[in-house]
Amino acid sequence: MGYLGLVPSEHSSGGTIRRGGITKTGNREARRMLIEAAWSYQYPARIAKEKAEILVRLPKKIRDIALEGTDQIV
Repeated sequence: MGYLGLVPSEHSSGGTIRRGGITKTGNREARRMLIEAAWSYQYPARIAKEKAEILVRLPKKIRDIALEGTDQIV
């Protein structure tokens, strides 16, 4: 996590510990991609209306393969 710069900054002295935001050191592109991936998991996968209409016309076996790993029911 330190390589990506995703650890909080810290200003400590004695018994006092003060932590700040992420340090933003390290590989900027790797940090951006990791954060984008984390944001994408915030929302469930959705199927567009046009694609849902196509899926309804497909055989059940193919639909099951297409929707594998999602919580979608068509």
